[in-house]
Amino acid sequence: MISKNQIKFVKSLQKKKFRLESKCFVVESSKNVNEILNSNYKIQQIYATKNWIEKYKIRDDISINQVNKNELQRISSLKTASDVLAVVHIPLEKSDFDFSGINIVLDDVKDPGNLGTIIRICDWFGVKNIYCSEETVDVYNPKVVQSTMGSITRVDVIYTNIRRMIQEVAINVEVYGAVMDGDDINQIKVNKNSLIVFGNESNGISKEIKDIISERITINKIGEAESLNVASSAAIILNKFCN
Repeated sequence: MISKNQIKFVKSLQKKKFRLESKCFVVESSKNVNEILNSNYKIQQIYATKNWIEKYKIRDDISINQVNKNELQRISSLKTASDVLAVVHIPLEKSDFDFSGINIVLDDVKDPGNLGTIIRICDWFGVKNIYCSEETVDVYNPKVVQSTMGSITRVDVIYTNIRRMIQEVAINVEVYGAVMDGDDINQIKVNKNSLIVFGNESNGISKEIKDIISERITINKIGEAESLNVASSAAIILNKFCN
């Protein structure tokens, strides 16, 4: 059974303000919760149906509250609640930057689905770090978490002043910017230590960031589409950079 206070608390975590205050976020669905259980994230509470609890043998040190589907629906951010929801502690954010290998930079990406998909794409290609502008959507937004399909546990998402960060990168790190009028990605030589900047869905990379990138790159256009979704662009460019 779930109390009114528990319902109020879990539902409050749909808002960034309360996630920051409580330092907790919500994870839903068996896939995502099991990924969290097998990671270094610390779980505050699991709410699950009897069937889910019986199917997955969770260790004794994790607090589990057995609830029914109607109770889960009351606290879920999904149109149709799954059989399990976990309240998870937000870990301390990394304070050190590691620019070795291929890294992603997001300049004011607003759509939760785009950020979640980009995290999954990075996980697919083995990219460990995503550096986000402070205006980029919160990684612990329920829609972001849901769309990562568990990849949030394997990719570090770090919020920082990306302009200052780019200005301070080492000389052996190349900073690429994904734009409409850059060099064809199939014609460039990829630096083994790279930052690849992707911009806002509507406006692209901001002028202040565009002015300090090392090389502008683009995906060769064959058809008539006006533009590519930012997550689609990330997948295509990472396929080039990581293979």
